Amino acid sequence: MPEAPFSFSRRVVYSYLEKYFGFQEFRLGQAEVIRSILTGQESVAVLPTGGGKSLCYQLPAILLPGTTLVISPLIALMRDQVLAMHKLGIPAASLDSNQSMSERESVEQAFAEGRLKLLYVSPERLASQRFLDLLQLVEVPFVAVDEAHCVLRWGHEFREAYLGIKDFLETLKPERVGAFTATATPQLRGELAEALGLKNPDVYVRGFFRSNLRLKVEKAVSDDARLARMVNAVKARKGKAPALIYATTRQATEDAVETLRHAGLKASFYHGGCDAEHRSRVQDAFIDDEVDAMVATNAFGMGIDKPDIRLLIHLSMPRSFEDYYQEVGRAGRDGEDSTALMIWRGTDYRTHTFLIEQQPEPSYREAASRRLTRIYESLKGSRCLWLRILEYFGDPDASDLSAGCDACDRCADGGAVAQTLTGESHTQAQAILATVRQMDGRYGRGKILKILKGSRAKGIPDWPQSFGVLSAVSMPQLDLLTQGLLDGGYLAVVGSEYPMLSLGPQAEAALAEDAVIEVVLVDAPGAQSTLVGTSVASKVMLEGEGDLILLEKLKVWRRKQAEERGVPAFCILSNRSLEGVAISQPGCEEDLLAVHGIGPVKHEEFGSDLLDLVRTHMD
Repeated sequence: MPEAPFSFSRRVVYSYLEKYFGFQEFRLGQAEVIRSILTGQESVAVLPTGGGKSLCYQLPAILLPGTTLVISPLIALMRDQVLAMHKLGIPAASLDSNQSMSERESVEQAFAEGRLKLLYVSPERLASQRFLDLLQLVEVPFVAVDEAHCVLRWGHEFREAYLGIKDFLETLKPERVGAFTATATPQLRGELAEALGLKNPDVYVRGFFRSNLRLKVEKAVSDDARLARMVNAVKARKGKAPALIYATTRQATEDAVETLRHAGLKASFYHGGCDAEHRSRVQDAFIDDEVDAMVATNAFGMGIDKPDIRLLIHLSMPRSFEDYYQEVGRAGRDGEDSTALMIWRGTDYRTHTFLIEQQPEPSYREAASRRLTRIYESLKGSRCLWLRILEYFGDPDASDLSAGCDACDRCADGGAVAQTLTGESHTQAQAILATVRQMDGRYGRGKILKILKGSRAKGIPDWPQSFGVLSAVSMPQLDLLTQGLLDGGYLAVVGSEYPMLSLGPQAEAALAEDAVIEVVLVDAPGAQSTLVGTSVASKVMLEGEGDLILLEKLKVWRRKQAEERGVPAFCILSNRSLEGVAISQPGCEEDLLAVHGIGPVKHEEFGSDLLDLVRTHMD
């Protein structure tokens, strides 16, 4: 840490770091954040889970006079940090709704008498007049807002009470304010500062890469294959600590536990439907290494500091990079080698989309869908997983991983081998690049490909020169090729929240007539599969298109038609016909008649329904 411009000498800061926390050096990013706080600057610190962001407000709290106020969203998180402070000999306490009246009064008295260095409170506490009156008696030089992304109304963990922090800070007027989060993209950091009333804060984004954490991603062809892979991974894990397994739904956690127990393993589940006694019992068993695996929904782990988790499994695709990074960050927090394994299927995308569509707020649905699309598209590619994460969160050290990370399965053994495109594939790639250049970063991946296919769906412009030039090429093949161009640097995604396609650094040279274009084609036809098990070609292609949502809607429609007529579903339309509609997304009668199995008779009977269904889906 440089000498200036600290209000405190470098020697004093480092002596407190070693005296109370036992460290002789700061982790990446910590020194800059602490310097900003001590010199009285407003700060936004985006530091990863397990990256030591709590020390960035705990150390200044010890150095500064009075009591630092920490606003935190979870009682478990507050109590865990208070306990950690007590073990270090630092006077700290929390005020929370689970305390008895006598416990709260005891904390309030210690606070009023200036005997605390840190007081943890929930954002709801800020609206209490009793608490506001108490603040008039105490010197509060610093307010730290933990999990600050909760203030974003359309964020992934929005908390209504966080919106009151801005008015609270304007009333209290503390000398220092710091906002801390592990999950804020470049686009959201400005919104976060504005929502908290920070005028011109110092912003620090560092330390997202963790070389001790090996990221692995595997695609399963069935739920049975996914569960079998989970069992094998848990059995082969290193160390005594349980595996931590995340599942999307409550039912999925219980199904996974049943599978693990059937395989002779000790396992417990944890979700919002469990009573307090069950949650307490299984949490203690997890901490004490009394089980082989804990299967939970994503709420589990907040406030639990278990540093020796060697295996973390996602039993489905997470709904966003924010969720994924926060959850994998709970593995290997002691710095020892650990593994985070994701076992996903294309159906995970459909499940998350269904859950998103149940939310009442259109803006939330839109933002959540964008975040889901970003992680889904990354799983279909071949680029370094750590590089994708660092780029998504805007970590300035992302360029250091351009040659590979040695900490994800995509970079193992030199990574995937690129193929040189020839013939029609070369022509198709250039058509994609030319269309992206003409649209000048105004369209996302789906619309670009629909332009090339000549789609008549609503919102697809028909004026580009390339409209319909690749109508004979399947959408899955175009999607596969687009992913290869993205991974190869020929295309780029611009914007974390509103992802649009633009030309990458390799694009202009690739548009020359005889240019060499080299790409990695994941799951290319005829290539050796990297999937878990063997996949049916049509299913892989459909999942590659990403329109499984439409396919599911078509199946629901077919089921209803079959029930009304009292016939089997296949008598309405075959699976192949439904897949053809989902992939081509016909916008007119002519397009619909081109789908396999839809002739004049089927068109007469069902054509109007099918076109309306596609049109509604596109809207």
